[in-house]
Amino acid sequence: MNKKDISLIIDFDDTLVEENAARVVLNRFSPNEYEKISNQYKYKEISFKIYQEKSFEKSLENTSFEELENYSRNNVKVREGFSDLYKYCTTNKIKITILSSGLKNYIQPVVENFTSLEIIAADMKRDKSNNLEFDYSKSFKKSCSMQWGICKCETVEKKMKDNFVIYVGDGVTTDLCASQKCDKIFALNPLYNRCLEENISATKFNSFKKIMEYINKLKGSYIDS
Repeated sequence: MNKKDISLIIDFDDTLVEENAARVVLNRFSPNEYEKISNQYKYKEISFKIYQEKSFEKSLENTSFEELENYSRNNVKVREGFSDLYKYCTTNKIKITILSSGLKNYIQPVVENFTSLEIIAADMKRDKSNNLEFDYSKSFKKSCSMQWGICKCETVEKKMKDNFVIYVGDGVTTDLCASQKCDKIFALNPLYNRCLEENISATKFNSFKKIMEYINKLKGSYIDS
């Protein structure tokens, strides 16, 4: 292998955390409106980008940024074993990137104790006129971002230039697209089943320990090569 550094990319909702954190937050602050907007997305009446923006706009009619962030912090937990993986990667100088189509506003509070994580996600803020705006500049590609907001493939393609990239995800939209460009995939369902259907090489994710074991073997092959 001739790529020098190992880079680990982990999806957030339903991957780093065991539930969909966005749904947890939205069901707390705007359950009725969220159900309607969610159904619009489910039946392909609106894009993911519009679905997310409309959903959080409705929630912030009923709450504040601070309350939303606190609710996420107190009610969404990282998957068991991630702390050990984080320590392992920190010790071995392996960069972990949380790559999400969701919002940094509910992601950051959950992982704030893991200080060296890179978070690439959309950002929600208010402008000088107090209007809500969404920023997708951390991973933007016009052809993708008009539909999805964050373009995961944009980040993956940049990292693939100089790194051996390991991708951990669960989804069959943005995760499927981005993970196929990586060197190694650890997949939860439904992504794992889709990979099987399309003959895409993937390892079924069952614990973060397995990822540490894989990286150890990978590092050994670097030394031997």
